[in-house]
Amino acid sequence: MTSVRPAGEADFDALTDVWQRAVTTTHTFLTADDVAAMRPHVRDGLLPSMDVWAVADDDGTPVAFVGAHDDHVRLLYVDPSWHGRGLGTRLLDVAQGDRGSLRVTVYARNAAGLAFYRSRGFVETGRGSDDLGAGPLETVDLQR
Repeated sequence: MTSVRPAGEADFDALTDVWQRAVTTTHTFLTADDVAAMRPHVRDGLLPSMDVWAVADDDGTPVAFVGAHDDHVRLLYVDPSWHGRGLGTRLLDVAQGDRGSLRVTVYARNAAGLAFYRSRGFVETGRGSDDLGAGPLETVDLQR
């Protein structure tokens, strides 16, 4: 199994590709135009603003990543062809580190994401909205 490593600017294009493949598969409430509008916000806004860790395949190509700012996970995406291999859980553990708690924000219509976090001990703490270029979308805040 590949290891988790810090990711940097040189990885951002590949990580954004992972994000797009994952979102296209799991966020069925978003249109192709929504995803295209959000892509630059992920690549040029979110990724540079946080600590990012990635898992790469044997060729060094990133297949999963997590992005967090302090104790708040803003991005956790796994390439659909790598789902079910425990990468999301491993990345959450890295993001958690020695922090006493960890927060995440998930789109309210992302049932699979909500189920993933809840099954790992996260509980809802609030609701809000987020706009990454596709219009405001309701979000759920969770913490463990």
